[in-house]
Amino acid sequence: LVPAHLDGDEKNWLIIRSRGEQSGGDRTYTPMLATLETDVPRGADWTFEVKFDGFRALAYLRGGVCELVSRNGKQLNGRFPEVARALAKAVKTPNAVVDGEITRIDPTGRSSFSELQQGTGPLVYFAFDLLEADGEPLLDLPLLERRERLRSLLDKRVTTVAFSEGFDDGDALFRAAQERHLEGVIAKRKDAPYR
Repeated sequence: LVPAHLDGDEKNWLIIRSRGEQSGGDRTYTPMLATLETDVPRGADWTFEVKFDGFRALAYLRGGVCELVSRNGKQLNGRFPEVARALAKAVKTPNAVVDGEITRIDPTGRSSFSELQQGTGPLVYFAFDLLEADGEPLLDLPLLERRERLRSLLDKRVTTVAFSEGFDDGDALFRAAQERHLEGVIAKRKDAPYR
């Protein structure tokens, strides 16, 4: 218990958890996987994101400490300790689960799996979904609501962590991805729960 204002009024006191205390810290999640399609879906029910070329990783933030786990359940902190440290700084709550992609950016500004394997280029964790915040599972919320909550939780000053922007025009994003030789495009239903 810490005073927020030094006037002694009990209404102005805060409870501060130690870094070791966890909230909802025993839940684990399975990453939601995409299905390969040949056509870009159309309609107002869809949002689109760039498909990054990297390692898919869930970031479990528990008591301000981040554990990175691959989609196959492998621990990634040993390989990407700077990403884990950056996520602990970037996420404005000590307890959350974020879904994203660990990438390295090549000199042209594209994510590059080759650069990731070689260990060259700056690392960026592109965050695209929020599964849990402060011990509250968010899986049943619509995608757009989870993404807005995620956006509000990320500190933009931490450049190793970036919000994966969404786009309304899937065809235009697909053409841009082809022109720039990007990995591809991910289409998501705006009202979809996380499954």
